[in-house]
Amino acid sequence: MNSAYPTVWVVGDSTVSSFSDGYYIPRYGYGTRLQRYLRGAKVVNLALAGRSSKSFLSEENYKTLASGLSCGDFLVIGFGHNDEKREPERYTNPNLPYTCADGDRGMSFAYCLYTYYIKLARERGATPLLCTPIVRASETDDYSGSCGHVTQTGGGYEGGDYPAAIRRLGRDAGVTVIDLTASSMERYAAEGFKSALARYHAWAGTSHGRPVGPDGTHLSMFGASRTAYEWAVALSRTDDPLKNYLGELVPPAEEELALSVNAGYVEPAYVPFCAGMVEKLRVRLPSPWYGSVMGDVQQVAEFEIAGDGSSFTVGNTGAVARGGVSETSDGFGAAFVQLPADANFVASAECVVLEAGGFADGRTAFGMMLRDDAYADEYVPGLASSYIAAGVVGDRAVFCREGGKLHVEDCAAEVRAGARFALRIERVNQQIRAEVNGFGRAWFDFDLSATDGGSDYLCLFAARHVRVRFCNVSIEVTGRAVRA
Repeated sequence: MNSAYPTVWVVGDSTVSSFSDGYYIPRYGYGTRLQRYLRGAKVVNLALAGRSSKSFLSEENYKTLASGLSCGDFLVIGFGHNDEKREPERYTNPNLPYTCADGDRGMSFAYCLYTYYIKLARERGATPLLCTPIVRASETDDYSGSCGHVTQTGGGYEGGDYPAAIRRLGRDAGVTVIDLTASSMERYAAEGFKSALARYHAWAGTSHGRPVGPDGTHLSMFGASRTAYEWAVALSRTDDPLKNYLGELVPPAEEELALSVNAGYVEPAYVPFCAGMVEKLRVRLPSPWYGSVMGDVQQVAEFEIAGDGSSFTVGNTGAVARGGVSETSDGFGAAFVQLPADANFVASAECVVLEAGGFADGRTAFGMMLRDDAYADEYVPGLASSYIAAGVVGDRAVFCREGGKLHVEDCAAEVRAGARFALRIERVNQQIRAEVNGFGRAWFDFDLSATDGGSDYLCLFAARHVRVRFCNVSIEVTGRAVRA
């Protein structure tokens, strides 16, 4: 028995686990900061990124937990983010009771938590404690849906309310529940999306010295410390025996924000795209076209890019939505051509939506884009360079990004299978005009030279659970731009 100095075992996903990365503001799971608020107890954090309560069972860390749990210990359980993923290896059903195991509707989330974690702890004389998942930062400050872990049914998988499933299990099984969904939601809603990102979340990198690539899921060191503080405060209000090991409950000081920055971070330099990069590309297209996945996407293989020069198919409709256009960054697959930065031209194409998957949302985007830079199948976190798009993002058409900021025109569009769009971009000297189905806007003196001054890149692109076909693609160079 180890009652004098118990071990607090921690299991969970990436929002709980430790990290070792080169982010400008690195990721920290809140499990790494719990020791800050505990006295006379040792924290052992076994949480692993990407795992659900189901997939964690096959890991060595689960074996370590099963062999190490002792009488008088505690087990903090923090799953939920990945149990909602529509993949057989990770998905668990939030609608089934803890008495229901496995079946046609998938393994019960509550059953998995109870049988393999709560029951295990109690059999060893340890005390289990459940945590609901922290919210994901919402651009619209809406936490009633997926950002609050309330998912929709689709793709053969049932949606549901994962935090509610944990609360219900706590009541039914007599286990303390620390509601981090509620506490993080309340704080984020009060502060707003931009403040929450700036203060509590990891940022992948910088561009021209400006932070880019905010990670709306993962916390910074300051964010993890704040979450650990809220965890400790919630624990202090329960009758759980772990509260007896709490120390002084003081929130992280504002001065600690600066400590979240990686002192060794070096901003990567942009290398202009050239023919020599073709060997890096997964997809080969007929000259002068290239096929690439670029920006805030790590899973290059999950994008389809194919074409013969006059028609192309681009998209991502796998088990998980990848990429997208958001307020803070872009990630997409594209067929693209390289144009001189001073070329006048007219480009057009017909676009039809072949598939719109169940995860298509406000970040889903496709169309024709004239942009400042291009990358060869390269993950560029926080990609937010300038472009003009004759395309659709969410439920609106025609948009641009300038100075890192996304601007979307007030033109309604519907992302659904069978929807058709006529796309056109024309540059005449200092004017660039983009049109979707006849609706258009012109920009004058739009800066497309901040990153790559020698070339511009015309992309036929798609991202985030949509697959589209571009037909009758035409690009006509009409001369060189003349400045007034």
